[in-house]
Amino acid sequence: PNLLLMDEPTTHLDIWAIEGLILALQKFEGTLVFISHDVHFIRSLGTKVLHIVDGKVTAFAGDYDYYLQKTGAEENARAAVVAG
Repeated sequence: PNLLLMDEPTTHLDIWAIEGLILALQKFEGTLVFISHDVHFIRSLGTKVLHIVDGKVTAFAGDYDYYLQKTGAEENARAAVVAG
């Protein structure tokens, strides 16, 4: 089995390079585990979310939007933007 671990893979890439990376990873025949703050990247590739806080892992068997819906994180993020 193939396993690819990536930590913030889009940090120093321009939009064209990010799109190329996404296309390549969509063809990857293995397990991809990544950490990213790039919402477009996450939405393009993420099929499960592991939320890790204070050493506690919570698994969400859905994509990023499912995770946001279940945690209310999207509403909290919007409130932070409005407040700040």
